[in-house]
Amino acid sequence: MRQFAKRVAPACVFRDECADMSTDIVLLARKPLRALRSGRFWFSPLVAKLSPEGGTMMRTYRLEEEGRFAEALAAWKTLDPNGRTPAAQFRIVLRRARLALQAKCWNEAIEDFERLLAEHPTDQRLSKGLESAALRGARDAQSRGDWLEACRMWVVFGRATSDTDKCLKNLRECARYVAQSADNDAMMADALQAWQLLKSVDPLSREAQMGMEWCHLSLARMAERTSDIERARVHWNTLLALSPGDQRALDGLARLDSGTKGA
Repeated sequence: MRQFAKRVAPACVFRDECADMSTDIVLLARKPLRALRSGRFWFSPLVAKLSPEGGTMMRTYRLEEEGRFAEALAAWKTLDPNGRTPAAQFRIVLRRARLALQAKCWNEAIEDFERLLAEHPTDQRLSKGLESAALRGARDAQSRGDWLEACRMWVVFGRATSDTDKCLKNLRECARYVAQSADNDAMMADALQAWQLLKSVDPLSREAQMGMEWCHLSLARMAERTSDIERARVHWNTLLALSPGDQRALDGLARLDSGTKGA
């Protein structure tokens, strides 16, 4: 039986290899471009050895076909766009941005799309890609309860689309969520940043203005309680700049000058 198994094993291996080859033939016949770029042809190992960069590209496309987007992105990022022609640089960075989008690496995708969009402001692929990355990133952050990150994503969305109403509506709601949970120094600083982001998109927002004033007032009082005089002074002065003549800010600065600790 062992001798028979030894004689049969090579036949089994040969049959499996033939099956793999037939699969590659079918793929090559149905979608030749995709099969070639993902290395699904007989001489692909040789091509990968002769051109490591070509091998990386083929591996990346194959990983993408298999739905392994994070691995595909990691592989593609080993390709350095510098020192190439402008067209080659564009293709590499664009594909990197699209892979980052598929891998749910929102900030990486946004960075690459914005970089390309600055150089090619009329390219609809880039504006649509940036819009998609920002929108999906915002929804993802909201689902995780990361409201400040959602605010940042909505600001990017506002830069990428003409749908200002949608941007402001969601940005306003996210800023409110950040402010609602602000019960300590760090969270109050986050709330301030959220209101500043809203203000950057809607300079006339009264809610953002009042939110920023409230945050600086709170942060100044917190700093006074911990005897952090310099930081308290910064926040009182900022409040005064935001709201000239604000009596709370004037009283706070007077209190610091007299050396009296705030309540």
